Amino acid sequence: MQTALITLRLHMETAGGVAAAETGNGPNQTLPIRRDTTGRPHLPGTSVAGNLRAYCATDPALAADEQRGRLFGSNPGDQGRTASPIQVLGTIWRGAGEVQRRTRTAINRERGAADTYTLHTIEQLPAGTQFDVHLRWDDPDDRLSTVLDRLRRWRPQLGRGVSSGAGQCRVAGFGYQVYDLGTTEGLHAWLQLASPADYPAPEPVADDDRPEALLDVDLAIVDALHVGTGTLAEDALGTYGAMVRDDAGTPIVPGSSLKGVLRSRSAYICRVLGVELCADERCGECVPCRLFGYTGKNRTAQRSKIAVHDAAVTDAVVEQRQHVAIDRVTGGAATALLYADEVITAGRFTLRIDALEPNIAEHERLLLKAALADLDAGLIGIGARTTAGQGTVRIVAERSQPAEPISRLATHLTREAA
Repeated sequence: MQTALITLRLHMETAGGVAAAETGNGPNQTLPIRRDTTGRPHLPGTSVAGNLRAYCATDPALAADEQRGRLFGSNPGDQGRTASPIQVLGTIWRGAGEVQRRTRTAINRERGAADTYTLHTIEQLPAGTQFDVHLRWDDPDDRLSTVLDRLRRWRPQLGRGVSSGAGQCRVAGFGYQVYDLGTTEGLHAWLQLASPADYPAPEPVADDDRPEALLDVDLAIVDALHVGTGTLAEDALGTYGAMVRDDAGTPIVPGSSLKGVLRSRSAYICRVLGVELCADERCGECVPCRLFGYTGKNRTAQRSKIAVHDAAVTDAVVEQRQHVAIDRVTGGAATALLYADEVITAGRFTLRIDALEPNIAEHERLLLKAALADLDAGLIGIGARTTAGQGTVRIVAERSQPAEPISRLATHLTREAA
């Protein structure tokens, strides 16, 4: 009998993590990160196994046949149940920095603006966090070398917020050893394993397999842009609505905001072209649901096919702008309703969209390009007060294919609907 032990060191390239099942009692109903019994951040083995199973399923060389069973056990719906030959023994957190808190809100699909009563706060592990994942495979078959090669190139997306760029990971370290328990030397080495510290040590893996972006565009801020945290900050001049920043204090445009704006505009374009859409964004059949994901009914759901990343604003010019509500009767300024927001009046950021699934259809790619073209034309904006002229951006550099005629999109959508 032989047993293979494999150690993977997962490196988080973007902030993220698996959320706890319970909701916290902090401000804005904070959703905490999952932790173990000692209070340390925890990556569940089930999350690793599910992601790894989906990843290996894309390789025909790892498929089951008459002589070789499934690497990860029976599939849902199978009559019989078979245990997974490849076991996830556990994960070990290798800390890097404090847990971050991020404020998010949903985007109203009709208005393209922040929805009401959806502001919430989540905890995330910072980029650079690492987890050691330990796998075991008893009696590995002739697929072992293929599995090892695939594991070295694995780039999992773990936890919540994946479609907003969170939880992007890569294998930064890899180690394995096969123990032949039928020999004295192999059995002795196996019996010497007293703790995970004795498992195969991970050796560094070069990061040379980053996938090409589906869309990669530099945008310049034309008008004031404000994506707020929902909280007030204070300085010598008084209080003001604070904008979203990263831990280094750099203003950012959250990927969730960008994704919401793109989805709202994509749905509008589909309606203009006569494509039938669902009313509640939960059908799972219409074009926006299939591309951007849906919550579903009767416990059915599907995540987005794409990830829209948070965008840090470079060369940002930040200032405060005061506003006042207008009295609808007198037409003048309303009493005691003067307020200020922190806005970015100039700067640049990169809109990067990655494909999470290999099956991005041509009409879906064209739809994203059309929504981006409307953003560049100023027909839609990002953040708050877009109806008052804020949130306008322009494309200044595009590293993907430029926009294509809307007629080509209409042709593809019509063909898809048929």
